[in-house]
Amino acid sequence: MKKFCLLILSLCCLVVLAGCSPQNAATQKGSGSAYAVLTDDLGRQVTLEKKPQRVVALSTSLVNFTAAVDGDLAGRPTLKSEDASLPDKYKDVPDVGPVYNVSVEKIVAAKPDLVLASADHHQKIISQLEDNHIPVLVLKTKTYDDVKRNLEMVGKVYGKEEAAKAKEKELDQQLAAITKAVPQEGKRIAIIHATPSAVSVELPTSIAGDIAKILHLQNVADGTPGDKDATRIPYSMESLVQADPDVIFFTSMGSSDKIEKRIKDDVESNPAWASLTAVKEGRVYVLPENYFLLNPGLDYPQAVAYMANLVYPEAVHE
Repeated sequence: MKKFCLLILSLCCLVVLAGCSPQNAATQKGSGSAYAVLTDDLGRQVTLEKKPQRVVALSTSLVNFTAAVDGDLAGRPTLKSEDASLPDKYKDVPDVGPVYNVSVEKIVAAKPDLVLASADHHQKIISQLEDNHIPVLVLKTKTYDDVKRNLEMVGKVYGKEEAAKAKEKELDQQLAAITKAVPQEGKRIAIIHATPSAVSVELPTSIAGDIAKILHLQNVADGTPGDKDATRIPYSMESLVQADPDVIFFTSMGSSDKIEKRIKDDVESNPAWASLTAVKEGRVYVLPENYFLLNPGLDYPQAVAYMANLVYPEAVHE
């Protein structure tokens, strides 16, 4: 019986030793030795086995995030001539096409070990890039919280978390200085978005809506039931008259002539338009596209100051 117990004990020891064999230890080490495992804004888990050395950024805002932590790029989007914000260090970096129509061939030719893509513009090419064994980190940039999250993510990509935190602190301080100067109980506002084909109203989840929320402004469309990811709802003059905002903002994208016609046909031609407080007091403003339709990114404080100056010119100056 004693010999039998010793035999069982020996077998148990062998099993334990087998579990600690070099092969198994290497497997555990390999599974936990990745440089970083990141969850992007599509909920995808992106594993970076090594620190990326050749990063391609596919949008202007993403380029600004890499610049904030002084990260190198192997590829960047083509910028329009009026875009003057490209950091000097990226001027000679090969372009991979315009943000809305990047070239997969050019991206692959840059031999990236990571692509930073926009959730708004680049979801269709993810599978093509991954078929070429290129990891893709997809980020969205709508709200100020998104901006800070993107800074954090890009800081991790480059191993420059402290630089990202320092930039975030700087942005927070700039915003705090603006919001401190405005009333905590803000004016009632409406944000009307116009395209050549339709007019809608922006929710607090839009870029302009988020900036208004930072300024404690009361968006008359807040609380409207619907898709939690929606940024706009159908326009209704009846609802606008009922809410009677103190200030009205317009955002637009597209042909200015066609948009002006759409606004006149759908909004200003309605007799009720002239009865609105904002209209009677001349508090109707057009917001610039670069701040309020294309995410301002690291220029968020400037965008917040721009809106604040329109609503409270006596308290805030750009």
